[in-house]
Amino acid sequence: MERIYLILAAAALTACGPRGSQTPVPASPPITVNTVAVEAFDAPPAITSTASFAATEAAELGPETEGVVREVYVRLGDSVSAGQPLLQLETKEAQWRLDEALARAAEAEAAVRQAEARVGPDGPELTADVLNAQSAVDSAEEDARLAASEAARAERLWATKDISQSSYDRARSASLNAQARLRGARQQLAAARNGAQQAARGIDVARAQRQSAQAQVSQARKRVADTVLRAPFAGVVTGRSISVGEFAGPQSKLVRLEKVEPLKLVFTIPEPPGLIAGLPVEARVAAWPGEVFRGKLRTPNGSLDAASRALTVEAEFANPGHRLKPGYFADARILLGGAERALRLPAAALDFDPRTETYRVWCYQQGQVKLHLVAVPRKQGPTVELRAAEAAGLTAGTRVVLSPPPTLYDGMAASLRQEIR
Repeated sequence: MERIYLILAAAALTACGPRGSQTPVPASPPITVNTVAVEAFDAPPAITSTASFAATEAAELGPETEGVVREVYVRLGDSVSAGQPLLQLETKEAQWRLDEALARAAEAEAAVRQAEARVGPDGPELTADVLNAQSAVDSAEEDARLAASEAARAERLWATKDISQSSYDRARSASLNAQARLRGARQQLAAARNGAQQAARGIDVARAQRQSAQAQVSQARKRVADTVLRAPFAGVVTGRSISVGEFAGPQSKLVRLEKVEPLKLVFTIPEPPGLIAGLPVEARVAAWPGEVFRGKLRTPNGSLDAASRALTVEAEFANPGHRLKPGYFADARILLGGAERALRLPAAALDFDPRTETYRVWCYQQGQVKLHLVAVPRKQGPTVELRAAEAAGLTAGTRVVLSPPPTLYDGMAASLRQEIR
């Protein structure tokens, strides 16, 4: 029994021995990282936003008359100038109507010339018929005056019985005949004048008919011209829904044309202070990485959206060579003037947490990595830029971790593999 107690006591003494006699657990080695220094610079203050390019003008085009399409001159993507033909309808009927209108106009012109010839260049009072009738009246008036004088003389002589009754009767009859001829001449003069006035009115009627015929010619010419659909402005064909042989009319929308020189950039921003037309605008698009396109702000919209309290603004961009396309998304900046402190760091140092939808940067400080939350950065090709006020804890010269691994946590021990300048 004593032997059992001695064995138990020895076992208890062994279990209560010092901690230093146990085998130590090895500590995890610090993670090795590559770092780069944050750069500071002065940048103009700006309002940033996503935006999209759009055509300054866009139109769905169709012919102004109806007919069968004879030829289509453009394809998708073609650049056209203002007035360039886009398609041609059949012209047979329109040309026939034009020829008919031209014939009627020629007839009306001939009628005007005939009417003017009847009246003459000096007016209705000086036509040949009127002048001849007036001459006849003048002659008849002279004859009547002489005959009346002879009749009066014969009456005096007959009263004194110095002439016979037959001589008196002949003088009186001659006077009466002369008066009758005068009345006839005057009637002829009135008829000649009436005919001349009618001829003059005929000129007005003929000229009115000529004007109507000329208007019909103009309409017929327009119908012929309308068989050609022309570009109302210079642009790019972005849609075509017609083929040769199809029937088209004024309600048809056959070609879509967009004006892409210049382009407009449309974006929506929160209610901003002091926006004025002419401020410089920068834009970057994925199709041309690393390139900055520059434009000018147009006059801002006069009212905000009632629901979002946001303002829609447009900028105009020159587009030589049509490198920018309607529909391109862009990162846009409205430069407000002046300068503010900003920070620049490689895009590879930026870490996005999809769970919280936040951007963060890992800094290396005295053998540890520290977490810093930052605002949404502005990408500049291989680098990103941050306003100094939106990157609390980051300053010029701060070392940030490049391509941070997903296993990092705040305060994690780290050692430098390489410091990149």
